[in-house]
Amino acid sequence: MNFSLLAYQYLGSLAWLNDLYGTLPYILYAILAAIGGAGTVYAIILGINLAKSESEDQRKNAQNRIKNTIIGVVVLLVLVLFITIAIPEILHAVYPDLVVPEAT
Repeated sequence: MNFSLLAYQYLGSLAWLNDLYGTLPYILYAILAAIGGAGTVYAIILGINLAKSESEDQRKNAQNRIKNTIIGVVVLLVLVLFITIAIPEILHAVYPDLVVPEAT
């Protein structure tokens, strides 16, 4: 069997990636907007709770929750950037003939 024919058949089985990467950025940006907005509102509420806290224990609890919220939003942002930027580059490096649409 010809190697190029075999490669074409194999890459043809990965054709669903083109459809996936055509719609994935829109879905990820919607998720990023929803989670980012919710995280921002939650951080503001936690900041108000921190300002209102009367005991040291409540203050420490509010500080830890704010820190965890900020870490969660940053991790989400890094994952979205990885999925939209790095994975298409990795796929192109592994399968040079595979055409992956660019994120807009």
